[in-house]
Amino acid sequence: MDKNVLDWIVAMDFAHYKTEEFPDYKPSGPSHWYIKGSPERFTSEELIQIYKGEMNDKLRENWNWALTDKKK
Repeated sequence: MDKNVLDWIVAMDFAHYKTEEFPDYKPSGPSHWYIKGSPERFTSEELIQIYKGEMNDKLRENWNWALTDKKK
């Protein structure tokens, strides 16, 4: 892993939380990342894909929304 990923996480002002599973909700990962001020949530795997620029179309769309929300 690129050692600069941690600096990128800090620079982007990401927040992180552990997800909880409920009878009617099973999260897509054990934790999620988000840019403060944005409702978009990303798993750790997705965050790495974003950092590496290896996003599929849906992830790229969600990432672009998160960046738009950050600018507000």
